[in-house]
Amino acid sequence: MKYLELVINSGLFEDISKSDYIYAFDRLKIYGRNYKKGETVFYEGDVIDKICIVVSGSVRSEKAYPDGEIHIVELFDEGAFFGLEIAASRTKISAIDYISNEDCEIVYITMQSIEKSTYAAAIKNVLMKKLADDNVIMSHKIEILAERGLRNRILVYFDILMNKAGTNEITVKMNREQMAQFLCVNRSALSNELNKMKKEGILGFKKDGFIILKR
Repeated sequence: MKYLELVINSGLFEDISKSDYIYAFDRLKIYGRNYKKGETVFYEGDVIDKICIVVSGSVRSEKAYPDGEIHIVELFDEGAFFGLEIAASRTKISAIDYISNEDCEIVYITMQSIEKSTYAAAIKNVLMKKLADDNVIMSHKIEILAERGLRNRILVYFDILMNKAGTNEITVKMNREQMAQFLCVNRSALSNELNKMKKEGILGFKKDGFIILKR
């Protein structure tokens, strides 16, 4: 029953009776795999026909351009689903790369096994909600990139993280280069702006993130 608790906590069975959890779990083809930091989970152009859940660590999605520029699209923490919009699409072909942002473990559930499940309708209903949540996240990304000034992008991003965390201490599992790629800005400019904001008493640095002192 490895991964049973993970699947339950992920909310995938929220529309299924608790007495049927084990039966539903047994009917799904669920397996896991470990990845080293920096290892590619899926390449652009790969077929993704399965649900992906991060067990531990984190995964980032990114778009690489011919000129060498990289844009980080999103970061997926423990318990997060990723690649769902691709697995649910007609083509099932990924338009971006998925990279292990740190050593991680990922659980996969094939779409085929979901289709054949007695609880297919209930599980699909949950996946529809997950897709809606993903759309909200992408709208936040658009909100960030719509800001013209670098500081405004940083503040909007941090505000979103604070609302999610419910505290002014936020964790960012990206280094400065990755954070710059996520915000679509220059790394040096980002570092300089963060240092200015620290001097102005707007934020403080901590090991894996920031403390927001002024909103």
